[in-house]
This record gives sequence, structure tokens and C-alpha cells, in this order.
Amino acid sequence: MKKIFITIIVSLYCANICAKQSPSTESKPVNFIAQIENIDFNKTTISSDLKLLLADRYYFKDKTPCNTNTLSARAESMGLTTEEYINKIRSLRPAILDDRYFYLTVDQCDAGGTPMLTGIELCTEALCGAEYMKRSSDLWLDDELQPTVKRQATTVVHMPLPYDKEKKLWKVTGWYLESSEETGEVMQSKQIAFEGYTNEENFANRQRVSVFKSFYESGNLKNIYHYNAQNKRDGKAETYFDEKDKIAETLTFKDGQPEGEYIVYHENGAVESKRYFAQGKIKDGECPHFYDNGVLKQKHSYLNQKLEGPAFEYFPDGKIKGKYSYRKGTIVGTSTEYYSTGKIRGVYHRNNQGENDGTFEQYSEEGKLLSKATYKNGKQLSAQSWYGNGHPKEESSFDSEGRKHGAVKEWFSNGKPASSKMYKHDVLDGDSEKWYENGHRESVYPYKNGMLNGDAKHWNEQGKLTYTTEYKDDKKQGADRRWSERTGKLVEEVMFANDERNGLKREFNDRTGKVLSALPYVDGDKEGTEEAYDEDGIKYIRCYHNDEELSELYAPTDVTNKAKQGDSTAQYHLGKYEFECTNYDAAMKWLTQSAEQNHPGALLFLAYAYNDGDGVTQDSKKYLSYLFKAAELGESDAQLEVGYLNLIGEGMPKNLPEAYKWIKKSADQGNAQAHYNLGLMYRNGDGVEKDLNKAKLHLTAAVKGGVKPALAALKELTPQTK
Repeated sequence: MKKIFITIIVSLYCANICAKQSPSTESKPVNFIAQIENIDFNKTTISSDLKLLLADRYYFKDKTPCNTNTLSARAESMGLTTEEYINKIRSLRPAILDDRYFYLTVDQCDAGGTPMLTGIELCTEALCGAEYMKRSSDLWLDDELQPTVKRQATTVVHMPLPYDKEKKLWKVTGWYLESSEETGEVMQSKQIAFEGYTNEENFANRQRVSVFKSFYESGNLKNIYHYNAQNKRDGKAETYFDEKDKIAETLTFKDGQPEGEYIVYHENGAVESKRYFAQGKIKDGECPHFYDNGVLKQKHSYLNQKLEGPAFEYFPDGKIKGKYSYRKGTIVGTSTEYYSTGKIRGVYHRNNQGENDGTFEQYSEEGKLLSKATYKNGKQLSAQSWYGNGHPKEESSFDSEGRKHGAVKEWFSNGKPASSKMYKHDVLDGDSEKWYENGHRESVYPYKNGMLNGDAKHWNEQGKLTYTTEYKDDKKQGADRRWSERTGKLVEEVMFANDERNGLKREFNDRTGKVLSALPYVDGDKEGTEEAYDEDGIKYIRCYHNDEELSELYAPTDVTNKAKQGDSTAQYHLGKYEFECTNYDAAMKWLTQSAEQNHPGALLFLAYAYNDGDGVTQDSKKYLSYLFKAAELGESDAQLEVGYLNLIGEGMPKNLPEAYKWIKKSADQGNAQAHYNLGLMYRNGDGVEKDLNKAKLHLTAAVKGGVKPALAALKELTPQTK
């Protein structure tokens, strides 16, 4: 309460006193026009009431009226629901990426908290004026030559296109894009991406006619295609590696369909493969592929445009790598794969429909069986695997539909079990267990119909129980307990209901077992009073509401006993704690008893309470009575506030000399806010003779005390003083 109120005093004082320098203006919404560079979602910001919250951060190409390149926004600041806000941002995204201008409204620039956008609209001529509606006639294209927005484009075509009278076509040239190192602005590079001709004046449908070339960003030729008047490839097509004149593929097209020989090359110029087309269809027959040294790499055949019959793969030295059989483009029958040594790597069986059928076996280079699986018409029946030393690695069983059923086990290479899970028709059902490599159990999780039900347990590598959790229908329900790995004693217990903390979270000393803290939760949030002990064994309590800590009190029993015995300081601390925990009746009882004994802190606290109407009915007379009494007893914050009230004439006649008297008393006690006010008073000559050197002295003290506005005032004042 105190911190916020004193900040208000300083702000209001500046608003009144600084009016002599320039007229005071109330913060008003500001409209401006700008381009949005980017949006970062869910960033931390500060609300007008100085609370942290999440908002989206908007980055602008130029500084906003708030003298920054960023502003924040959220659904609430726009007056929208979350869904409406999300849809709005989605609808504006293309225009943002296209560097369009927006008409924006910010709530304020100079009040508390982060400035928030309250309105965003795409510019229209009526909103922004014609100068903000001018758009480039350039055509922005992606890698597939499809139109896109500027910031997602890879190439640009400048408009209008030049017309070739001789060819009676328009010449089209695309340029690669790059980002400016200084500004990050997307701009044309010096490298052509493609060039050719079109029969469209604006290239709207990317109609290509005649010769069309594209280039790598290095400048090397990428491909050359020929097109007929219907935008279909027609004639020779050549593709190149990113190296000068090094051809990668050649193929001839006829009316958009491949026709004749199709040759693929290696980078060294050797032929990788040749295929033949007729009317767009690959011809029947053998199709070999070669390594760049001319050695056969693959051999297969086509029938009716699909792979058919035996197929072979070879290592670079010519040794067999794999044998397969195709039927209508699908691998069928027995397939065999080999190591480069000639030893069998794997043997796989499929039926005539290409489904796994029979055994799938894999071997090591030494000829040892590493894995074996069995299938029936595509459905798995079993699976086993082994380490190279012969020890089992994995084992699974399946039902007739190919679903895991029964035990699924894993082992370490030393032969000891690693894990075991029980399944019922592909659903976990039974205990899932894990072990450490030393043989000690690591964990057990009980499942029923795919959901955790029962006590889950976890042990360390030495075999000591470290935690247990109770589950019901896959949610934590009951106690979650943790044990010390050092002593084996219980160190934490948390109660859960419906997967959220509900009830006490207790922490214990790992040697004595003594309770260190007990913290209540309701539906996952801290709620109620925590009892805990510090390192010296002194008890303290904290109160919470909606997961937020409200207050803390050390040695509550001792404080309460002293308060009952009439100790005014104890009464003040106990009352303050009860007040901040919203136990207002108890709070007012103790604060009043303390104030009756002239405790300055209690008097000021009650003054604030009656001024704000917190926990009591607002009462300006009691506010002033308690405030003046606290000030007279030397409470520096009370003195500052009394001085402020005299300064502006609130609740009493305006009296600048009296204001100066009280604020100086507060400053004499080291109150940094009071030093700030005195600095402004000496600067402006309010209630004192104007003295810039004294103003500088007090403002310097305020800066050292952490008053942020004092620094700006001091910088403004420094050139005027010695």
C-alpha cells in the first residue's frame, strides 16, 4: 500500500508543480500510421496498474509516437475476445508481410505501464491518405514462381514488362532478392533468377513462351526450357549443376509430354542413367543406373510404367548389394541384402500383394542373427532381437491382428533386464517396469486399460525408494511422496486430486523428520496459510490467495503473545499481517490498539486504510487525524504526505511554507521521495526562494535513493548550475 501511494504523491506533485514550466496535459490516445516489421507473441509487459502480464510485442520499421520501435497489444487492449483478436492478426498477416501501412491507435505514451495498442486497421485512402496507398507494381514470386508477398518472396519481376515487337512477346526478367545489411529491408540483388518471354502483359498466370532460362544465385545457368504458345514445354530441356556449363539432365518434350531419351549425368560428366519416353510414358524395358566410374549401381525393368521383375543393387566395386523382385511396382517374394564382404545382411519375405509375410531376419557381418520378426499377410506375429554377444535385446509378442499383446521386454547387453511392459491388444495393461544396468529396479508404473491406476514407484541406482505417486484413471490422485537419497527419510508429501495439488504440501528435515513447511493448495493454487521454519528454526507464516503471496510474519506465536501483552510494535506487525491477508476485523483490532499507543507505523497504516476504504469505510476525517499524528511522531512517509496535502491544498488550505516544513522534515530523515519533492520546490521556487544549487543537491540525493524521475530532472537542471 505504502509504495504505491508515495509514487502517486510524486506523480501528482510533478503534475501540479511542473505546470509552471509547461501546461499539464492528460494522456490521450494517439493515432499514427506505420509499417509493422514483426510480431513476437506472449511477451512479458507491464499493465497500467504496474502488474506483469503477457501481451504480443509489435515491432515497427520506424519510431512510434511513444519514441520507441515497439508497442504491445492483447485481446483486452483491443476490446476483442481472444478468438476475435487471433482472427484479426491472421487476417492482417499478408499485409504485414507485404509492407503495407496501418492506421494504429495507442492508449497513451507517458502514463504508467507499457503503451498498449488499442486499434489496428489496414490503411485505406479515407483513413490514411493517398500517399500511404501507393503500392509497388512489382510482382513478388516464390521458388515455384507463384505470387506471394514481398517478405516471403525469393524473386521479383519489375513491371511494366518490355515488349519485343519482333517476337510480339513481352520480355520477363526475374531477380533474386537480398536483405540490406543496414536496415534488413528486402531488396533486389544484382543476380538474375530467370529470363524469357511471355504472351501476358502482366505475367499474371506465369505463361512462358519460347526460350526460358533460370540461373543459380552464383550466376551459373540452372536450366533451359522451351515452351509453346500454350505454356507447355516443347523441345529440348536441359538442367545444369551449379558449375559453369556442367549438364545434369537432358530431356525432350512434345506438347508438354516427355518424348524420347532422358539422360541423367554425374557431376564428372559420366552417365548415371538413361530412360526412354513415348507420349509421356516411360517405355518398357531394362533401366540400368551407374556410379560415376561407370560401374553398374542398379538394374531394374519397367512394364506398363511400373517396376516389374528382378531388380539388383551393387556396391561400387561391383559386388551384389541387394536382390529384389517387383510386381506392378511393388516389392514381392524374397528380398536379400548383403554386406560388402558378400555376407548376408538381411532376408525378407513378402506375399504377392507386397505385404510382409513370413520371416524378416537381419544378421551381423559375422553371420550372427541380430533380429527376427514373423508376419502373416502384413500383420506382425512376433519380434526378437539380440546383441552381437548373443544376449537377448528385445522381445515382443502380438495378437492375430498385429497388435502388441502380452509382455514386451528389453535387456541390457550384459543380459540383465532393462524394461518390461504388459499389453492387451496394443493397450498398456499391467505393470510397466524399468531396471538399472546394475540390476536394481528403477521404476514401476501400474496400468489398467491404458491408464495409470495405483501406486507408481521410483528407486535410485542404489535401490533406495526416492518417490511414489498415486494415480487414478491416468491422473494423480492422493499422495505424492519423495524420500531423501542420503538418509532414506521422507522429505516431501503433496496431496493431489484430479491431477492438481489439493491439500497440504509438507516438507520434512531429511535427518530429524521434523516438518519444515506445510503449504495448503486448492485446485493447483496456493490458498490459505503456510507454516514454515527458517534455517535457524524460527517459525514464520505466509498467507496466499489465488497462488499469490499476500504477506509474511516471522515468529507469529511470539508476536501474538507480545501483542496480547500490549506491545505496540507487535500489535502493529500482527495487524499489518492480518490486513494484508484480508482478515480485516482482526487487523483493525490490533492496528487500533497499536495506534492508541502512538505507534507511528500503525497510525500511518490506518491513515492509508481510511483514505482508500480498504477493509473499513472510507473516512477522510480519520485519515487526516491518523496521518497528522503519525507525522508529528516523526513518521517520514506521513510527513511527506502532509507536506503534499499542504502543497496542493487537499483537505486543508494550500500552504506552501507548511508544505516545505513537513517535506523537509521527511527529507532530513533520508526519505528519497521527499528529497525529490524538495528538489522540484527549490527548482520552481514553490514555498521557498528559488535555488538551483539546493535543487541539485536534493535531486542528487533522490537519484541515489532510487527515485527514477529524479534523474531526468537532474539532467535538465545540471547545465544551469555550477
